[in-house]
Amino acid sequence: MAGPGGFHWLENQVVESYGGPGLFWYAEEMFDDFLLTVEWRVTKAEDNSGVFLRGPPLMDSLRPAIEQGYEVQIDDRGLDPRGVVGSPLHLTGAIYELAPAVRRCSRSSGEWNSFAITARGSTNAVKLNCEAVSKLENAPRNQRGYIGLQNHHEGSAVQFRNLTVDHL
Repeated sequence: MAGPGGFHWLENQVVESYGGPGLFWYAEEMFDDFLLTVEWRVTKAEDNSGVFLRGPPLMDSLRPAIEQGYEVQIDDRGLDPRGVVGSPLHLTGAIYELAPAVRRCSRSSGEWNSFAITARGSTNAVKLNCEAVSKLENAPRNQRGYIGLQNHHEGSAVQFRNLTVDHL
């Protein structure tokens, strides 16, 4: 865990975020080309989180992952750092500030959603509930790194389950 907050276990192999901002990252292996699948759900409209790809090793801060890796956003409001709602670069499925989400297709609060994220060479592509939502070609950052789940802010509780990584 890098940063404050964290994740706790719920029933049925589900983890839920709390506090933050932080990143629960898998430090056992760096990944090059892969397909990452994960199911997630928000519990209320203002929940915010993300799935990080190709991040560097972390210590106490998630800042290096933000600056050198990629975040697949979970925020149905599309809230940007200036407080503007509806930004395609900050909407669920966007590759945060790098590739916009081209459609909204997440389910209602309390319902499970699925990401299928493909990272191959300098291309990162995201499907949300089987719909292509964003693609970043000629990605300017790391092409190899760690995977992590974000805990965003106090009061935000995003749940995750069934995370798998397949090497390509």
